[in-house]
Amino acid sequence: MKYIRAALALYIALAAGTIDGTCTEFIAAAMDYLLSCQNEDGGFGANKESDSDIKDTSLAVIALASTGKNLSEFAMNKGDPLAYLLERHEELDNLSNVEAQIGRYVVALASAGLDPRDVNGKNYVQTLKSFIHPDGEVGMKNYIWDDAWVIMALTECNESQSDEVNRAVDRLKALQTAKGGWSWSGGSNGEDPDTSGIVLCALLDRGEENGSDVVKKCLQYLSSEQNNDGGFSSLGSNAATDGWAIMAIRAADQNPAEWRVGSKDPIEHLLSLQKEDGSVWWKSDSEGMSFEWTANMILALAGGRNPPSIF
Repeated sequence: MKYIRAALALYIALAAGTIDGTCTEFIAAAMDYLLSCQNEDGGFGANKESDSDIKDTSLAVIALASTGKNLSEFAMNKGDPLAYLLERHEELDNLSNVEAQIGRYVVALASAGLDPRDVNGKNYVQTLKSFIHPDGEVGMKNYIWDDAWVIMALTECNESQSDEVNRAVDRLKALQTAKGGWSWSGGSNGEDPDTSGIVLCALLDRGEENGSDVVKKCLQYLSSEQNNDGGFSSLGSNAATDGWAIMAIRAADQNPAEWRVGSKDPIEHLLSLQKEDGSVWWKSDSEGMSFEWTANMILALAGGRNPPSIF
């Protein structure tokens, strides 16, 4: 019976032409692993023994939505993950870096077809807008992952041309380094491919043209960070960096399988980090936050970009 639940979702995505058939078995295994981490309350934990939490449930919903499947059908004999997100939203207020956490949460709701403007009476679109300062900075200073998540979330809520998003996008573009990437701190150097990947996803999702100088420079930077094993480097090739780089490449309408170094490409490297239980490790000998890397692998290979395209 292995992979049956995952295969149901993959059938729809394959029929729609959104998943490369050569990756089907790997994606099915990753989906099966995520579902093994679902608890009776419908939420997901960081591993099979963990209690549910709103961050991991949001990650799972985004990844599973990218396969084209109705999320309610993943409830099966357990609770509904969407009901979990709606009922437990107040937990967001207790998390660190709340701007990025709420941005991810709103992407999850929008990916599943829910309305973030009315979550038990709370309007999370207005909450996200309130995080954007007059100069375009989002939330916490010297950290731009929250900027990217908030831009993606508001774009998914049809707010891509709002004054708040315009300010945030202009600021992110101004923070692009001379090498073409972005630093997690927003500095003029110290860029890394993980941060560059999520920022490029946010800009492209919001409507940046593939041929713009901003996109070209970032893709050139990502290419400079690709290793001989096909993976992308942040303390060496790893699943976290591969996932964000692949999503950014695909968001720019390029095929990551064609980003080859010798005979190796980033998809091949990412798949090499998947274990027998379907989980994806940070490196072959280091698990890291495997739940997150597994969710990102599904998103990178099935949906192709973050936020996922919804069919």
